[in-house]
Amino acid sequence: VRTDASGVLVALARSHLHDVMSVLQGHLKALEGMSEEFVLITLRNLAARYALQCVPFVETTLSALHGVLSEVGSSRLLRTVCGVVEQWCRGINTYFREWEKCAFPRLGAAQLCAPVYPLFRYVGRNWRRCEEEEVKQAVLRAMGAMMGVLLHAEQHRERAWEQLLWLLHQYREVREPFGVTTSLSYFLGAVADVQTLVPRAKLLAINAAVHQQLCDEIEPPSPEHRAELCRCAVLQAQICPAETIVFLYCKLRSGSKADRVAAVEVLQALVRSDAAEMREKLPLFVKLVQSVRGDPAAQVRKAVLHFIGELLRSSAPGCSAWDVVGHIFSEFSRASGRLVR
Repeated sequence: VRTDASGVLVALARSHLHDVMSVLQGHLKALEGMSEEFVLITLRNLAARYALQCVPFVETTLSALHGVLSEVGSSRLLRTVCGVVEQWCRGINTYFREWEKCAFPRLGAAQLCAPVYPLFRYVGRNWRRCEEEEVKQAVLRAMGAMMGVLLHAEQHRERAWEQLLWLLHQYREVREPFGVTTSLSYFLGAVADVQTLVPRAKLLAINAAVHQQLCDEIEPPSPEHRAELCRCAVLQAQICPAETIVFLYCKLRSGSKADRVAAVEVLQALVRSDAAEMREKLPLFVKLVQSVRGDPAAQVRKAVLHFIGELLRSSAPGCSAWDVVGHIFSEFSRASGRLVR
C-alpha cells in the first residue's frame, strides 16, 4: 500500500510538485513510526523522476533531512536515507550540467553545496564504519554522490578529495567491489565536468586501484564491472591524458602479463571513446600497443587482436601506422602452427 501511495504522489507531483513537496517536508521534520520510510522513499523517487524540478527544494529538503539523521535507528532506514541523499545529489549534479533547461533563476554552486556539506560530514563521521554489506554499499553511493556535488564549490573541494582514499580503500572492505567502481566513476565524471586540478598523489592512487581491479585473476571482475573500470580509465585519460598514458606505457613495458593485458584493454576502451581529445591520440595508442604485438604471452596477443578489431570498427586513421591485416595473419599462422605440431 505504501509503495502504491508513494507512486501516486510521484505522479501527482508532475503537475503539483510544490504542494507535494510541502506536505512531504512537513512529515520529514517529524518522522515517526511506519510513515518515516514512506516519506523518504517518496522523496527519493521524486528526485529520481524530476531531478531538475526538485532543485529549488534542495535547501529546505536536505536541511530537514539533516535534522533527523540522529533519529535513524535501523539499518533499513539508514539505507533508505542514503538513497535519498544519493538521488538528490545526483539531481544537483544534473542541474550543474543542464541548468540552462530550467525556467527558474540560476542557483550557484555554493548555494546548492551548503545543505549538502552537513550531510557529508555526518555520514562521514557516523556511518562509514558500519559493518553490514548492504549498509556499506548504500553509504558508498551516498558519499560518492555528495563528493561529486562538493567538487563544484571551491570551499568544499578539498574535503571531497580527502575522502577519495577512503573510497578506494573500500575495494578491500566490501564483498562486491562493483559498487566502489560505480561511485568512483561517478566522482570522476564530476571531476571531468568541473575541470579541476587533480592532486598527483590522488591521480596515481586512482590509476593503481583501477588497474589492480582489472588485473585481478583470483576473482576476475564481471563483464559489467570491467566495462565500468574501463570507463574510469577513460575518464582519467580525459582528465589527465599525459599522466595516464605514461602509466599505461610503464605497465606495457615492465608490468606483469596481467598488467599488459589490462593496459591493452584500457587502450581499446580509449579507442572506443568518442571524446575528441582521445581520437587525436589514436596514433600514439597504436604505437603503444605495437610494442607488445609480439608478446610471448598468448593472453596479451589476444588483447592486441581485440584492440585491432576496435581500431578497424572505429575507422581510425591510426590504422595506417600499422600493417593490421599482416599482423592478424601472423597470429593466425602462429596459432595454426601450434595446432599442426
